[in-house]
Amino acid sequence: MAAPSSGAPPPALRLGRTLLVGACGMALPMVLHAVLLPVWGEGSTPLFVVFLLSLLPATGAAFFCAGHGMLRIGYAMVIVIGGAFLSLSLHGARIFGTVPSLEAAAAPAHPAAAGFLLPHATPRAALARMVEVRVERPRRDMRGRSTSPGRLHGRFTVVPVVDSAWTPAEPVAVVAVLEHGPDGVTHAVPGAAWDAGRGVLRLLPEPLRDFAVREALREAGLTATPHIVVGRWVAEPRWARLDAAMPLLWLFAASLCCLALVVLSRHPRVAARLAPLTAGMGDSAVPLQREILLGIVALTLPCLMALAMRHAEVDGGVMFIAIAFAAVPSLMMVIGASHRATPVGVMVAGIILVVTLPIAVAARGAGPNGQLPSVVGERWADVREAMVVLAAGWLLWALNLLIGRLLLRRGKGGARR
Repeated sequence: MAAPSSGAPPPALRLGRTLLVGACGMALPMVLHAVLLPVWGEGSTPLFVVFLLSLLPATGAAFFCAGHGMLRIGYAMVIVIGGAFLSLSLHGARIFGTVPSLEAAAAPAHPAAAGFLLPHATPRAALARMVEVRVERPRRDMRGRSTSPGRLHGRFTVVPVVDSAWTPAEPVAVVAVLEHGPDGVTHAVPGAAWDAGRGVLRLLPEPLRDFAVREALREAGLTATPHIVVGRWVAEPRWARLDAAMPLLWLFAASLCCLALVVLSRHPRVAARLAPLTAGMGDSAVPLQREILLGIVALTLPCLMALAMRHAEVDGGVMFIAIAFAAVPSLMMVIGASHRATPVGVMVAGIILVVTLPIAVAARGAGPNGQLPSVVGERWADVREAMVVLAAGWLLWALNLLIGRLLLRRGKGGARR
């Protein structure tokens, strides 16, 4: 082996640079979506195109971080691309928007702002209206056919936030909204009372809430300005913006930690310690316990990702795309750990289990039209149910391997005769 050149950076520095490239590539689609979503709106074609284009450099960063080895490449792709798709559901993460200080009437002219400091505006509690709204939305099943409409129900308190010189004859530019549960108890209450806040944290458009704002203003005999700002009345919009962005920051931190493990596995010392785990793959001398353990790891990782997306209420189409990405490295691990003489039926059964188990975890309780049940208030029960499904998959995997080993021994015995 040729000796490394004296000018080459140390391995720790190289790993740090590699991780920095991966962090930048992973953050690109998350940042672009968080910045452009308030400007272009959810579901807009330009936003979708920009997000897909941002996945190209993110994919290049994943390949750069993984280096050689299909298994590392697969896991890096799942971490980078899967994290980007998971970030789509975190609409409240508005960390990149500004929080200007201005008059309430000027707020609609700043569509990219995350919130507003309103030093001369106050909520008019006398004009507050509590409304209960029901909205039906057209819905299609997984085959694209029209089905029964989705029904949304909610209760909201809407309060106009206006300057001191405002009169009821003028349109309302900013409203503060409280969302109530079906039992009448107020949920998601801002940190400050109506007389103690300093501004609003903007909320992204949502059909039920927007309908409630229009209905409340109509009942109060008021009109709304174009692009009215709907938000929560808070004591400090800048800190509230950071609180709203915490889910996105936690997602990025978790993805970066997972990517760091992939990058760290390239270090010569770590690679030398991991080599015995994959040595002899495809050989009949591989212990059955190790093959079962590798399969359990391969099954668990995409299932945990599917469970996280279910609790994040990710769209069904996005969820299945992400699961497809997550299943790729698991399939590599399963196929690489299988003996070359494994019966085709046993191999196919293992591949089917790897693909279908995360789908079963994600789609538990889905209706005939693909609509997933809500996990609000039942998150721990849903996690326990998912663990039962995952444990059943582990048992099926171990049973499938036992059958494969028995068939291998029987085949060798017949060949000797």
